Amino acid sequence: MDPVTLGLTPVRQIAAHELVLDQMRRSMESGQFRPGDRLPSERDLAEMLDVSRTVVRAAVAVLEREGLIVVRRGRGGGFIVQAPTYDAAETRRMMKANKAAVRDAFDFRVIVEGAASRLAAERRRAKELADLRSLLTQMDAALTASLEDQTPHKVIEFQTLDTAFHMGIARVARNPALYDSVADARRRMWAPVGAIFGRLEENANDRHEDILDAIADGDGDLAATTMAAHIDDTRHTLEAWLKR
Repeated sequence: MDPVTLGLTPVRQIAAHELVLDQMRRSMESGQFRPGDRLPSERDLAEMLDVSRTVVRAAVAVLEREGLIVVRRGRGGGFIVQAPTYDAAETRRMMKANKAAVRDAFDFRVIVEGAASRLAAERRRAKELADLRSLLTQMDAALTASLEDQTPHKVIEFQTLDTAFHMGIARVARNPALYDSVADARRRMWAPVGAIFGRLEENANDRHEDILDAIADGDGDLAATTMAAHIDDTRHTLEAWLKR
């Protein structure tokens, strides 16, 4: 019997360092570690992840080759997070070559982030709303700075805050499986090209305040539809960018 007919595919054994690498990348993508930050030491990472230092070393070597960290020796050294470098032409080429994957990633975001927004409107607490409002203020400042100086570091700063805002909404929903799905959805959006935009558009922060207002008012339907509209705005921005 054909294994494909049964929905079965070959199983690839995943090396331990790939699992460590995945967790470290997620930490950087989620903004837990920003450019300029120092990662925990090799020994500390090994203890945190319950793996050998050899496994950590292998994961770090990949991150270093990718330019995501730099390894500095001596006192004050360690694993320092770096801002990614961008090649606009290559990014555009890769996105065009992966249109279906990018489309699917946006569809996935609409579904899971809409659901997270709806639940957040039911389960929000005052302190959480205040934290999200603080993030919005920081995002406004970061976007203004980035539009004045479109350097990778400033773009990364806004993207980090943007991720923190969206993941903050998912956290307020108080559903661990949904939280993981939102994290995965945001990651998939950029996975086909392996990088985020090298520049920001003026509408990058649009609708965030409207989403938060709907959550604060307890209007789950409005929160979900506004989140969907926000994600579609990003989709349209991307499509316009690819046509330039």
